Amino acid sequence: MLWSEVLESLGARQLVEGADFEVQSVAAADLLSDILATDKEQFMILTGQISPQAIRTALTVGALGVVVVRGKQPPPETVGLAQNYGVPLAVTDLKMFEACVAVGARLWSSASSKNSSTV
Repeated sequence: MLWSEVLESLGARQLVEGADFEVQSVAAADLLSDILATDKEQFMILTGQISPQAIRTALTVGALGVVVVRGKQPPPETVGLAQNYGVPLAVTDLKMFEACVAVGARLWSSASSKNSSTV
């Protein structure tokens, strides 16, 4: 699934734009240490954390983008850090669980359609 499709499924608004990219997985947590423990690849982060540390965590684990849940607005220093490092950043009004369901359903449907087209 493409980043633009993720944003559409979440009704998210971009704060820091980037080129569209393929998202294969999601790491969702408010505890950034949980995200640091992931071994996912080509993934995005869903979090309620709005501090610059959320962007630093994304950089550390190689996450492709960050979506902040619950409509929380990241402070200017977080947005600035994302811009400086080219980390796409968006905000959705959905709660964490709702965002996980929306993205998960879209990812699963996207994976199912790819598998059926290769048969």
